[in-house]
Amino acid sequence: MSVFGRAWLYLSRNKGKSGILLTLLVVISTLVLLCVSIGNAANTSLAVLRERLGGYFLVKNDIQNGGFLYVNDQMVEDIMECGEIKAYNGMDIRYFYVENLTLAPGRFTGEGDKKANMTRVLGNSDTSLNEYFVLEYYALKEGRHITPEDQNKALISEGFAGRNQLSVGDTFTMRLDEDRLPDEIKENITSHEVEVAGIFSIEAALGAQSANSAECDIEENFIFTDTEFIRNACEDYGYRMDQYVEGATFFVKDPKDLNRVVEQVQELSDYNWEEYIITKNNKTYEDSAVPLERLSGIVSMMVFVIAAISAVMLSLILFLWMRDRVHEIGIYLSIGKKRTEILGQHILENLTVAILSFVLAWGICMAASGAVEQTVGAAFFEEEEKKTPEREVEEAEVPKLVQIGLIEIAEVAGIGGMIILISTGISSGLVLRMKPREVLSLMS
Repeated sequence: MSVFGRAWLYLSRNKGKSGILLTLLVVISTLVLLCVSIGNAANTSLAVLRERLGGYFLVKNDIQNGGFLYVNDQMVEDIMECGEIKAYNGMDIRYFYVENLTLAPGRFTGEGDKKANMTRVLGNSDTSLNEYFVLEYYALKEGRHITPEDQNKALISEGFAGRNQLSVGDTFTMRLDEDRLPDEIKENITSHEVEVAGIFSIEAALGAQSANSAECDIEENFIFTDTEFIRNACEDYGYRMDQYVEGATFFVKDPKDLNRVVEQVQELSDYNWEEYIITKNNKTYEDSAVPLERLSGIVSMMVFVIAAISAVMLSLILFLWMRDRVHEIGIYLSIGKKRTEILGQHILENLTVAILSFVLAWGICMAASGAVEQTVGAAFFEEEEKKTPEREVEEAEVPKLVQIGLIEIAEVAGIGGMIILISTGISSGLVLRMKPREVLSLMS
């Protein structure tokens, strides 16, 4: 009879032991499969977070310490060539008067000063990368963000749009603040037209604002525009600007590499870095990644502990059962069966039960996945949500925690197979390493 036939015959004749072994392996496989699937989902979500959120650093003129050099187009180009940087946003702030429009009232409105019509205009290469939107203080509600290809476009707040009956596609005009300019330059200041590309809402105001606030400091009055609009308007001063007064923000592909990328940038020898200040920020990623990293670490430890305990437990059970098979082993040895063939039969018996246990464990995990995901999600993410209640928890930050696919099944099969080989090898080896005479003495 072949080794397959003998293995099947043993299992069919020892239904009690086979049932106990099947139950034990189902429990082990279910626990390991759930842990592996949760760990894989957490690691996948971390990778998605790193790509989606990224980390970023701001390079800006260090004016407080006497720096007088600004970030310009050439510097941006050189930094982008350092690699591992996926995007940038160059920024400017200028003050413009809006013409024939009304701002949210502040201090100058009450004083009857013409500055009641002056607001803050924020120039951007890409408004979606401005910190106001990246950190979700503001959110785009209508239209689209401004891109590097845009010219003479604007994002306005819902309040500003409602106050002036403006919609996406409408236009309005602004002119630079000329109050402190020499008379010969004042004559060059003209009106510049912009088209409304999008409308944003203020989700979390950054500063306390009151009736004593200047109109240009009231966030409802902020207007975001493209870089080209700012530069065209500044030509009224008599020169073409190629710099970003408020610096530039650079977004790295992987926030874990943020420090390394910044060090690489500071190695650029063409710039005196004492003139600049570099501010790093990957807090959004870190806040979102904390529960996932903690969960990944815990489940990895759980898989190791479960595998170790399972191997010990299974080895003890199989060793106790092996005492009942001494007679069988003695007969096989007496008729010339090789020890490796006998060991192969024992491994085949246990693997046959293990395969059935994997199938049952997969069914149990699929049925219980919803409850497990709800329990684990509540335990690991509720605490983080309480820490940052103002932030909406996005799907990418709270992953589907129980994802059972071919990868998870293959990993569990590998772990289970390793446990079977180790346990069977230990329990059977203790008998098979004996000499035939020692086995016969045990039989008697």
